[in-house]
Amino acid sequence: MTVVAVSGPEGALRTRISEALEQVFDEVVNVTFDVDQVSLEEVEWIVHLAFSDDSDQRELIGLLDIAGERDVSRLVLVSSAMVYGAWPNNAVPLSEDAAVRPNPESAFAVHQADAERTALDWADRDPERRVTILRPTAVASPSASGLMGEALIAAAPIRTRRDDPPQQFVHLDDLATAVATVVQLDESGVFNVAPDGWLTAREVRELLGARPIIRLPIPLPGRLDRYIARRVGHQAPTGLLPYTRYSWVVANDRLRATGWVPRYGNDQVFVATDAGMPWDSMNAKQRQSVSLFVGAASLLGLIYGAISWIRRVALRDDV
Repeated sequence: MTVVAVSGPEGALRTRISEALEQVFDEVVNVTFDVDQVSLEEVEWIVHLAFSDDSDQRELIGLLDIAGERDVSRLVLVSSAMVYGAWPNNAVPLSEDAAVRPNPESAFAVHQADAERTALDWADRDPERRVTILRPTAVASPSASGLMGEALIAAAPIRTRRDDPPQQFVHLDDLATAVATVVQLDESGVFNVAPDGWLTAREVRELLGARPIIRLPIPLPGRLDRYIARRVGHQAPTGLLPYTRYSWVVANDRLRATGWVPRYGNDQVFVATDAGMPWDSMNAKQRQSVSLFVGAASLLGLIYGAISWIRRVALRDDV
């Protein structure tokens, strides 16, 4: 009987991966980060979702120490392709052999790279230990919130200067099946997880429809972070400006060679996840009402400004 343990932050990503593993393996157990209560009896594999803050690093180290004591020798780490960083000189696409150099302003990417180093250090201490690292591109799903892809899709209409990098989005379900595939086939090493190809700047504009591309003349990371947070409606990752300026799309050839096949394309994930703007969900009558309201408000503003100017001129004449 094969028992797989799943650990990491609670949420849609962990839930969907657990469901995919349950379709293949005899037993899937969920492990909390309360190290004092961790039980890895009979567990052969640990699937861990890389952390998002500093406290999770200490807990991951504790979990791996217990795994070593229980002779658990196989680990799958779900990291992120953001560890490659978004840089002007990136190859298009990036292979698994590319250097790990996350952009320092992205705490999420830096923490993912730290998790990878922790896992590899753990494996180096025992030749029997094997680590598989999955690096998905931006993960998104229309039925889940809090995923990196959601934030990057929200940022799609925002571009700095002339930057128009290709973009890539993988469906949550495809990531889940990728995890199940590498565990089932007992694969080790590093695998990028992405659909075939990517979206060009022109294709992104077409998917955005009538929404304009907003060009920022000067990089304003703080404003972009606030815009994304307003769009997704919850705490969003910060430091994403480089990942909207430069390419970090990845090749999926290595994972494809295992027999894994993505079910969704980049365009399907984008369209299904993109919430659009409030204007997009209005019917013609609602848009007309808003237009009339904005027009009336603008007219009143002009009238008020004209009256204020006339009053100032009259006061100067009296003096």
